[in-house]
Amino acid sequence: MTTPDPLFTALEARINELINKFIQDQINDEQAEPLTYTPDPDKLAAFRLLAHAELEEFIETKAKHSLIAKRQIITAGNFKTREHPEIFAISSILDYKLPTEHPFDTAKFIKSIEDLIKVAERTISDNNGIKASSFQKLSIFSGKMIDEIDETLAASLSSYGKIRGDVAHKSASRVSNFLAPSIEAKSAVDLVDGLKSFFAPSNHQSNQTAG
Repeated sequence: MTTPDPLFTALEARINELINKFIQDQINDEQAEPLTYTPDPDKLAAFRLLAHAELEEFIETKAKHSLIAKRQIITAGNFKTREHPEIFAISSILDYKLPTEHPFDTAKFIKSIEDLIKVAERTISDNNGIKASSFQKLSIFSGKMIDEIDETLAASLSSYGKIRGDVAHKSASRVSNFLAPSIEAKSAVDLVDGLKSFFAPSNHQSNQTAG
């Protein structure tokens, strides 16, 4: 039985909390008077900004935790590249060359991985947004391989990041791309569901854990 991810549980609870705080009354008005209701742009803007922040923090934290786990394995002296091939994906996306020349120097290689993890952690600290390029990089830091990136989810996150930018850089009263409250809420929930599916442990990972 898969143990619920506490990070995801917290994300889901927080998005639901934001919906109840900023959006639910707007949805009620929309459903009661679909042709005449007037949405509150400040509430829609607040929801969009805060939901974006929660999504961004979740993705960044997943990446941070994965890197911390790798450092702990290295510290314990148990790091094997066969068990962690994703380290090469991380080095590739950060354009960081790992020393693989012959004769192979294990100590030098492990030191380079430690330095690579530091670079990845700085990249997370400098991250700003959930657009596709950020999502790809943070997903790889989290242990995903390049061909495992969900491009549909990446595009949806990128679109959400763009509309968040529209709210962040101008008055809510001048933002013209607000969606109906029910759709604003659904957009955030759909992204949460997409992240849940994307980061769910694979059968391969589950079998490794069981073994």
